[in-house]
Amino acid sequence: MSKITITIEGDMEELGTILGKLGELKDVKEPGKLGKVVLTGEEWTRERVLSVWNDLSEKAKTVLGIIAQNDDKSWDEQLRIIGWTGSEVGGSLSSLGAQLRNHSLKGITAPLFDSKVGGYSLLPIWKETILNENEEI
Repeated sequence: MSKITITIEGDMEELGTILGKLGELKDVKEPGKLGKVVLTGEEWTRERVLSVWNDLSEKAKTVLGIIAQNDDKSWDEQLRIIGWTGSEVGGSLSSLGAQLRNHSLKGITAPLFDSKVGGYSLLPIWKETILNENEEI
């Protein structure tokens, strides 16, 4: 059985685009020969976040709002605050994936990722935009 180990070090914001592409490597024809990886060059802006945000389901907005406010907490703590099961949260977040596809943003850095404390966290531009959007409501 083959095993590949990759170590990547650096600031998450700088490496986010590259890390997002690791799961999208395609066209591997022979061991040791990878297909071409094309980066979109697109990054998140407040306007782009709001465009996706406005099309999300209310449940997805609820979950992302709670994560934005509680990204320093573990997954169990985040679930307790949300008050739903992991399956319910996962189902609500499917709206995020659908909207990334609908807005043709499949190759852009994923806005939601695992935090250092074992819960979920958001890219800073997403967190800031969501917190500001919730203040305006």
